[in-house]
Amino acid sequence: MSKRLYAIFLLAVAALASGSWSRALAHGAMQRQRNACLLKVGPDFMYFSGYQPAASHNRFCEDIPTAGDTIFVLDYAQDEMRGMSTDFRIIRDVGEREEQAPLDAVTVAYLPPKVYPAGTLNFEHVFKEPGEFVGIVTVDGPNGEHWVSRFPFTVGGPPLSARMPYFLIAAAGVLALTLFVWGKEGQTAGRA
Repeated sequence: MSKRLYAIFLLAVAALASGSWSRALAHGAMQRQRNACLLKVGPDFMYFSGYQPAASHNRFCEDIPTAGDTIFVLDYAQDEMRGMSTDFRIIRDVGEREEQAPLDAVTVAYLPPKVYPAGTLNFEHVFKEPGEFVGIVTVDGPNGEHWVSRFPFTVGGPPLSARMPYFLIAAAGVLALTLFVWGKEGQTAGRA
């Protein structure tokens, strides 16, 4: 293998590895820790749980099993957040265009800012159809704190973790094709 082809191979492997890591971290600020789901908000955390009473008695952390009535529960892990206002928004995941789209245009559900002195926020929403969404929690404090936490999730489809092997197979196929084409170019250039 030529040095040029070897360098390209190493760059492709690095790109594949970084793509795998970005997919592994696809749930944004949501972390699973033992039996709890933690949502990192600024320097603090919230405990997150989701329920679908009509579909199951199990709680979920990231992806919602089916469309339908869904209850979200956020509990503050730190007492300092009890004096801050919190809002919760669910938007349709429109990919990178989300940054340019007006937030209201892609909002599916919204709970306006409010202070929750008891430290628990409950929010109900009926998902009418499956799809990919992003939850956005915004916390504003009396001293100018403004913390935004985002976490993507699916409704009624296979979770992102279940689709990971397909992404890896596709990336490996693109890598193999790229190496094959560049290898042929190197052989053609060597004969000239």
